[in-house]
Amino acid sequence: MRLAILADTHGNLPALEAVLADAEEQGVDGIVVAGDFCDGPHPLETIHLLRDLGSWMIRGNREDYILAYDAGDVPDAWRVSDQWASLRHVYHRLDREALDLVASLPDQGVIAAEGTAPVRVVHGSPGGVSELLLPDGDPVALELYGKAGLLDLTYKRVELGAALAEVDEAVLLCGHSHIAWHQERDGHLVLNPGSVGFALNGDSRAQYALLTWQGGRWRPECRAIPYDLASLRAAFRESGLLAKGGAMARAFLLCAETGRNVPGKLVTHFRRLASQAGFDDFYAIPDAVWEQAVTSFAWEAVAEGRS
Repeated sequence: MRLAILADTHGNLPALEAVLADAEEQGVDGIVVAGDFCDGPHPLETIHLLRDLGSWMIRGNREDYILAYDAGDVPDAWRVSDQWASLRHVYHRLDREALDLVASLPDQGVIAAEGTAPVRVVHGSPGGVSELLLPDGDPVALELYGKAGLLDLTYKRVELGAALAEVDEAVLLCGHSHIAWHQERDGHLVLNPGSVGFALNGDSRAQYALLTWQGGRWRPECRAIPYDLASLRAAFRESGLLAKGGAMARAFLLCAETGRNVPGKLVTHFRRLASQAGFDDFYAIPDAVWEQAVTSFAWEAVAEGRS
């Protein structure tokens, strides 16, 4: 039994297609999607492709944002502000069938293939899709988290031991961080496959993992696959995302091109300015503060890894 483990595709169809082609060459028996697929320049096409392949899927935080927007359970600012232009563009590219499919997915679950040990799949951590599971026994991975600015964001951080105390399964799969790592702890294997669409470890290739049942245990392998970045750039333009999605769309494209967390560092910069201006609801900030953040952000330095 061999599974392809995918996370954080974010609607990057060229990267997804490259990963799926590699997975087919590796002889996988199934595809597991650990959330954050419904986004980017090709949200609908990504959903259709994963659905048609019979993928086993859960929701991530981006799917929850889209569902909250659809239900009207968001601040009024989400419908008009520049800050949320990218999300609005993605939402309007989805149809009711796709939204209903996303709504039908769990936020975590267990895969129990016959003859193998069960595997729990989450997006962030067992406690929530937006929680950041820390590879605290892997100094190299943890250093990458720091360089990517993940530890500066407001995600709730969860230590590995605390997460494993919440699960009974021998294997825990997660995503959310966009950084690939795997670690064994107290008889458990924890695997983050990295991001198919927007890696944050300085490697702009599409990243995913294989999980192979061999010798009575699951064995992980993280993989990085080259793909056509020119095709992605064209998709950002032709879908209208680059023009209508504003600064966040620009940041995501730079992220794909460089493997650096341009979106996250833009958000951190924006929240710092908003706090200085006396705002504490970071989900509904005036456009003037957002524009100040966009114009004062060190775009080039962040994209080049100098900030």
